[in-house]
Amino acid sequence: MIAPDGAAGLAQARALGPDVLLLDMQLPDMSGLEVLRRLKADTATRDIPVVALSASALPQEIEAARSAGALHYWTKAIAFDGFLDGMRRLLRRPA
Repeated sequence: MIAPDGAAGLAQARALGPDVLLLDMQLPDMSGLEVLRRLKADTATRDIPVVALSASALPQEIEAARSAGALHYWTKAIAFDGFLDGMRRLLRRPA
């Protein structure tokens, strides 16, 4: 599932309870950090593993996302093989 903005993503996460959530940190309606804070504050979504995605690799942004509850912080452009490897580990499925 793809959500066009943070509000829709929060609603989908609550309704669908995905196994993992990929969160773009630059959204049109709110920051990825705000989405992450709301996910972690909601009992229906707090246990969903979240991977933050961003073109920014600034250490303070990575630390802010991790402090807010992101399990990982992957920078764009995403290498496809590394992406698949990371998703397999998150979903605990063999290669």
